[in-house]
Order: sequence, then structure tokens, then C-alpha cells
Amino acid sequence: MKREMDSRIQFQDFNLNQWVEYIQTRHYRSIDMTLDRVTEVWSRLGKPKAKLTITVAGTNGKGSTVRFLESALCSESRSIGVYTSPHLVRFNERIRINGKEATCDEICQSFSEIEKVVGDIPLTYFEYATLSALWLFAKNALDIQILEVGMGGRLDAVNIIDSDLAVITSIGLDHQAWLGIDRETIALEKAEIMREGVTAICSDRNIPKSLIAFARDKSIQLLTVGCDYDVRYKNDALIWDSNSFRYKWAWDTVGPISPPQIGTHQHDNMAGAIAALAILAERLDLQISEIITGIHRSTLSGRCQIMCTSPLVILDVAHNFDSVNVLAEFLMQNQVQGHTIAIFGVLTDKDLEDIVRPLLVQVDRWHLTGISGERGQSSTELNLKFKEISGGSETVCHNDPQTAYRHAMGIAKPKDRLVIFGSFHVAGSILELFE
Repeated sequence: MKREMDSRIQFQDFNLNQWVEYIQTRHYRSIDMTLDRVTEVWSRLGKPKAKLTITVAGTNGKGSTVRFLESALCSESRSIGVYTSPHLVRFNERIRINGKEATCDEICQSFSEIEKVVGDIPLTYFEYATLSALWLFAKNALDIQILEVGMGGRLDAVNIIDSDLAVITSIGLDHQAWLGIDRETIALEKAEIMREGVTAICSDRNIPKSLIAFARDKSIQLLTVGCDYDVRYKNDALIWDSNSFRYKWAWDTVGPISPPQIGTHQHDNMAGAIAALAILAERLDLQISEIITGIHRSTLSGRCQIMCTSPLVILDVAHNFDSVNVLAEFLMQNQVQGHTIAIFGVLTDKDLEDIVRPLLVQVDRWHLTGISGERGQSSTELNLKFKEISGGSETVCHNDPQTAYRHAMGIAKPKDRLVIFGSFHVAGSILELFE
């Protein structure tokens, strides 16, 4: 009763910043990989759920796949909610309804509703955010909700919802302390978003055997890129093809397509999204023209994003081995006449060598930035580890990303390029400057 009285007095006037600060304190850990607590609170909320759920998991490519799906599905004839993480600048970015960020008032209302039923159950920041999205999507009686898994799959808060269609993107090494030390083990964690007897999509061309075995054991029809569907060039135009007799696709081909997101790796993410849409085409009355238009207008911040051109500024949230290799390939294919200057910061639990080594030969000068928070580290700490890996690379240390960016821009010449990468915290801080 005391907690209920405190809630009525304390929380009714909270703004979103106050709520965000509060939910960061409700659990003694930032990550708690269990589902019993969030499931209980979800039940107390009345188990809110949209009519159709698409769940997207994977190591890399989740955000892009979600954005492709969202852009293609948004229309006047159907309503859609999208939940992603983490955000770059504003918490509101995590929850989108019909193509627009949820308002501060809407999110505050959802937190208030959660607080009414949570009692003494300690929820993590991510669990609060997930329940907020589910409550808002149900409140708005949406036709479709797209849920991006935050970490893994099996024990991620998103997995309290049974998906009607699961999409698994590329699988690599990340969050090994929680998910396992190799791709086969990590794939099993992500496989758990697939439901028995329900068709699923995988856009990883090197699909782990454990994922295939899981699908077989659960009678899941797993449709894979390069086998059941693919993308190819025809007369210099990109075309999606359904090339498998294992599934009766809604469309034989989709195209020509002009994806605005930079990088050939995005073709596989796009192919997986189109495959998911082809599965749902009849149920949602989807037309090929909608898909082509939606893909063309899809954009996503922080993925090989060109911020300005003199000097060239590239911003990317690459923070693990696979994503940094994609960034390195992009830089190699798009050389500049001047020097390459990196602005880099990363959380302390990441494998620094895996992230740094692919770019050592391309970067002439490194500006290292500190990151605050429980999993953050100072630039001095980062520099000590960095020197062991890089040898003689030139480094400059900064307390925060914005200071690093201002300093680097102050000395950069017009033909140089600045590459900002690493943690979402770094990319978000720089984006905030541009906004």
C-alpha cells in the first residue's frame, strides 16, 4: 500500500527523463537474463499484444531488417508498431507507431501503468522499455508489431511474446559472456524466438548447423538466403527472387529495387525482409509496388552514414568483429586522398582486438573517447588496452565523444575523412551534435 501511495504522489508528474533515470535504478543489474519477472508483470498488465507479431533477432543487421519491414508495411490501410534498441539520441526512438516516434507523454503513461502493477518485482531498464512498447501497441490496437531482440533471444524480454513470424539475421560473436563463446551456441540462443510449426526466415549465408537442427526438431520451416530466396543483379538493377519449391511464395520476383542503405551486406538484410513480407503478403494484402517503394524510402541512422563531405564524416555503430569488417571493406572500397582519422569508444565488455584490428591498416590517427555508465570505460583505460594491440598507432584521448569530434574536426583537412564507430553511445553523442 505504501508503494502504491508513493507511486501516485511521486510518478504522476514525472517527465520522460525522470522516468528513464528511475527505471535505470529499479534493478541492481543492468542485464538480468531471466523471463519470470517480466512475464509476471506482463500478465498483470493483461498480456497486451498486437494482432500480428514479427520478431527479429541476430548479431548484426537487425535494425536494418526492421527498418526495411517497417517502411514496406507502413500504409493508410494498416497500423504498425516497431520496438528497437538501443536508441542513439532519444529514448523515444525505441518505440515507433505508424512511422513516428512515440511521444514523451505516451511513454510516461505506459510507465505509469507498469508501475501500478509491478509491485516489488525488480525490472531492468530494457524490461521496462519492452513492456512500455507492448502496452502502447495494444492500447493503439495496432495490426502489426515488429519486435527487435535486444540480446540473444531465448531469455530476452521480447521473447515473452509468441511471434507469428521470426526473422534471424547474420550471427556472429558478440555478448559472449551471456550467449556463448562460438557461433553454434549463440545461434541456439537466437533460435528460441522461432515457434514450433511456424515458418521462419534466416538471412545468414553461413547459417550455423545448430540453427538448422533446432528448426528441424521443432518442425519449423526455415527459409534461408541463397537457398530458398536471394537477390541478384539484372541489367544493373537489384532483383529479389524466390528460388525454392519448398515454399509457395506470393511472388516470383520483386524489383527493380534501389535500397538507400550503403553497403552490399545490406542486400542480405533486405532479402530477408522481403522474404518475410512475401510470407505475409496474402494475410496483409501486400502488393509488390508497396515493397519496392517502402524499401526505397527506408533509412537508418548510424549505418555507414555520411554526415558531411568536406572533410568526409562517416558514422557507424560497428562494435563487433563482423560489423567492423563490413566497415573496413566499405572504407577500402571508397578511398580518400587525405588521411583517415578514427573517433572510437567501446564498452568494456567488448573484445577490443576483434573490433580494432580490421581497421589498423586504414586509420592514420585514433581519437579515443571515454564512455560513462556501468559498462563504460575512460579513454585512458581504453588507451592502455589499445596500445597493446596496435603497437605504435598514434592516439589522442578525450573524456567524451563530442570533445573528441570537435578536436578531430578542428585539425582535419578537407580531403581527410573522419570515421566515427564503436558503441551506440559514441554514435548517439555525435548525432546529437548534428541535430
